[in-house]
Amino acid sequence: MSESVKVQGAEGRLLPVATGRQVAAHLWTMLHGRRRALAGVLVLFLAEAAMSLVFPLVVGRLLDTVIAADSSGVPGSFWWQVTLLIGAAIATGVLAWIAAGALARFAETVIAELREAYVTAALGLPRRVVETAGAGDVVTRAADDIAQVSDALPEVVPRLCVSGFTIALVATGLGTLDPRYLLGFALTVLPYIYTVRWYLRTAPEVYAAERAAQSGRGQHILGTLTELPTVTAHRLEDRQLGRIRDATWGAVRWAMRTRIVQNRLFGRLNLTEAIGLVSVLGIGVWLALTGDATPGQVTAAALLFLRTVDPISALLFVMDDAQSALAALGRIIGVIRRPDPETDAEQMPAAAASGPADESPVAAAPVSAVSAVSAVSAVSAVGAVGAVGAVGAVGAVGAVGAVGAVGAVGAVNVMEAADVHFAYRPQRPVLSGVSFHIARGETVALVGATGSGKSTLASLIAGVHGPGAGRIVRGVPRTSIMTVTQETHVFAGTLRDNLTLTSRKTDDEQLLCALAVVGASSLVSSLPDGLDTLVGHGGHPLTAAQAQLGALARLVLADPELVILDEATADAGTADAVLLDRAAAAAVQGRAALVIAHRLSQAAAADRILVLDAGRVVERGTHEELIAADGPYARLWRAWSAGATAMPTPLEGTAV
Repeated sequence: MSESVKVQGAEGRLLPVATGRQVAAHLWTMLHGRRRALAGVLVLFLAEAAMSLVFPLVVGRLLDTVIAADSSGVPGSFWWQVTLLIGAAIATGVLAWIAAGALARFAETVIAELREAYVTAALGLPRRVVETAGAGDVVTRAADDIAQVSDALPEVVPRLCVSGFTIALVATGLGTLDPRYLLGFALTVLPYIYTVRWYLRTAPEVYAAERAAQSGRGQHILGTLTELPTVTAHRLEDRQLGRIRDATWGAVRWAMRTRIVQNRLFGRLNLTEAIGLVSVLGIGVWLALTGDATPGQVTAAALLFLRTVDPISALLFVMDDAQSALAALGRIIGVIRRPDPETDAEQMPAAAASGPADESPVAAAPVSAVSAVSAVSAVSAVGAVGAVGAVGAVGAVGAVGAVGAVGAVGAVNVMEAADVHFAYRPQRPVLSGVSFHIARGETVALVGATGSGKSTLASLIAGVHGPGAGRIVRGVPRTSIMTVTQETHVFAGTLRDNLTLTSRKTDDEQLLCALAVVGASSLVSSLPDGLDTLVGHGGHPLTAAQAQLGALARLVLADPELVILDEATADAGTADAVLLDRAAAAAVQGRAALVIAHRLSQAAAADRILVLDAGRVVERGTHEELIAADGPYARLWRAWSAGATAMPTPLEGTAV
């Protein structure tokens, strides 16, 4: 049975959360090569705790010295004792400063590596996982959870170390003064143990639920803002605001529950401290009355016990921060330790080229986000500050024109779909009985209305989702299937960095050649520092067309065998659309392509056209064949050719 646990997020969707044992194992592995440095930091905290106990012991001796003097003048030992007090205070402060600095350097290094590991793991999440769980959970873990760990670690570790060392040293000191003082100290042990057990039993689930509620709220907010045009177009504002409101109040309720747990913790601590102090003072007074202790020893014992009050309180108080940090670590490390997605390609037997699809079922593992980004596709990179970018690192890539003659299509199919069914929710089918194939070098266009299932079908072909029924068999590795959407993203960095996302070993000659293929040679010369020009956030601004041309160049460098263009130029203006259509046609030259057509000129240039309606293929054929059939496509073509700017019913709108 796996140790991984999952916390429910928005709408019941899940991302992995590591168990406490997995968190400890991962942190221990991260400390490899740094354990001596950590031991040195702990020694500094031990020395700080030891020096802080000098004060109560010296004060007790000082009190006895003053009483013994009995108006006979200031004894010489008095000044030595005062000097020792001052020296101990200075030494304690210096040790605390050195230890805090050493811990800060140590902690920041570990946190930086943890952040980098999370970025790498987040990029490795399959698109299916990201889309199912929601980008909000990924964003919350990248931002809020890492920030929680970064804030808590430098604060929690010193308190834990100093508190633990101080408690041990105080117990030793009380026993040295008189073992009977330990009876009063022992009276606090059971209440503290009871409090700790109650807290550890109650707090983890509350804090984990609070972090999950924060993720749910982030998911609803980010999803609404990211898809704001769709929300507005479908008049879903009230529904989305209601979801955000409900998620926010859910997060507030869990935050209040954490405060209730904190208040109960503090009340129990205060009661236990009062019991201990009264017990130690009572024992001290009794010893003084019987002549077994001096007033200075009683004072030292009381001050020593008070030295444990703050550390024990701090120890239990930081457990609050520690629980929140551990919950955040579990969510971060859960993603880091997530098993790698399957990357083995499904190879289609040669016999399936002209016959039925292979009988083997489609594997569930989709193309990973790492391969997708490096191949100019789906989930964009997590930024240095931990934020997650939008879907569609490739950006809007123009539709492809005619790619070769039909007779030039290869003999082996790149992909075959047979009787494919799919539904996001039971009893609400999105695709029903879809069957088609894409041959090597062939362009197939999808045309249909909003909700017809075009983008859903594209995501199945890419491996983002698996079909609910039917078969999808691919003749190329999954890593050679690249999805291109209408959304662009220019990463902060140089133009060279943006172009070499697909291959870090690409030289300048290859970059310039790829730009030339898509007709973007002038892009480099138009920038102040050429390939070394900083672009993206805070850098030289690129127009939407320039960003898309750069994305097309990345596509050329990636050299995929199957390209999926999901409404790639839907937002382009007329002039830019012509430019990008030509660039896209050059970029996919010789490759198989599935085009979700926004303009019918894109569909007309394809080798074959599929018309989807309510998740079913209602027409298929070449442009000429469909015009001659005088069906839905022909009616749509006549309206578009007459200058219509939108698809008429029933083929109006964009993709799912």
